[in-house]
Amino acid sequence: MAFIKEDQNTDGYKRHRRAEENRTAGLLNVVVVLATAAVAYTDWFVVANVSLGYLYVLPIALSALVDPPAFTIGLAALCTILADLFGPQADTPYLRIIHAVISLAGFLIVGFLVSLIAKQRERLASEVRRQRDEYERDLLLAAQVQRQVLPKPPVVPGLELAGFMQTARLLGGDYYDFFPISDDIIDVVIADVSGKGAAASLLMPSLAVALRLRARELSGPAAILKDLDGVLKQVTNPATFVTMFYARFNHTLKTLEYASGGHNPPLLTRTSTGEVFLLEEAGPIMGILPDAQFANTNIKLLSGDILTLFTDGVTEQEDESGDEFSVDRLKRVVLTSQAEPAASIVTEIAEAVSTFAGTTEQSDDLTTVVAKVL
Repeated sequence: MAFIKEDQNTDGYKRHRRAEENRTAGLLNVVVVLATAAVAYTDWFVVANVSLGYLYVLPIALSALVDPPAFTIGLAALCTILADLFGPQADTPYLRIIHAVISLAGFLIVGFLVSLIAKQRERLASEVRRQRDEYERDLLLAAQVQRQVLPKPPVVPGLELAGFMQTARLLGGDYYDFFPISDDIIDVVIADVSGKGAAASLLMPSLAVALRLRARELSGPAAILKDLDGVLKQVTNPATFVTMFYARFNHTLKTLEYASGGHNPPLLTRTSTGEVFLLEEAGPIMGILPDAQFANTNIKLLSGDILTLFTDGVTEQEDESGDEFSVDRLKRVVLTSQAEPAASIVTEIAEAVSTFAGTTEQSDDLTTVVAKVL
């Protein structure tokens, strides 16, 4: 399946990183050799009576960045010899020796200072990697907790429920839940916080708690969305908003009462006729507008009806050519798998989106909830 990302703590990733580091070191050593040869050639053939030995500092400094000290010391000695051979000759052997010693000392000092910088850089990089790995471990733990607290669909007479969420990052900003209100009534909710990752995921537990506390106290989906809209305005800034679809099923009477806060219209597939409807009656996005109003809509359900709730990570996922999965493709998947259980339908949708995306990275959290009337 697509959307599989390589963990930075895996052996494969570490081998890949080491290979990249070795490749970079190899390229720099090629530059060291070429620079040394270029300075020697210029000093010997091009420029007369002027020493260019100081230019050997460049390859020595590059070597000190990536090579062991012994290699850099050997290169400094070689450059000293080349500078003595190809540069202007001193008047006496004594001056020639003094000049060579001074050159070698200068090269070694440059190499030593650059190696100190390289070691400090490596220490900083190691510390950054350590903190990054620690942060990733914390995120992994948080992601495990988030997955563990995803609700299990309750067993309801006359209604089959299933949900699926695959986050684009370790932590997701999508949310779904099921609330049994009475023996006859169960509420199903799906929501999407603006953005993704840790920032969006932090708001989801607050939404879950608020909904669970208020679902039984308020008169219906619209009242619940209205109440939650007020809570969001108190705890978030204007740049953060939530879309939500709240459905209330009476599985005894086979009715659906719903309200939407700017969320993607769910699909209602009527298997008895092969028709697919979008439940497009919607209110505003939640958490932004002052005095936002929401309304309830009631519809009669038939045996075999399939309600498919989803977030935009499903329909807006792109393939390699930039085309989106789209609502039409989602309709076809549901129609194709309409005879299957609800759990199989959500799996079919996830696999269809993954196959469609191919090698394209998952762009947003992908969440689907299916309610099938028996």
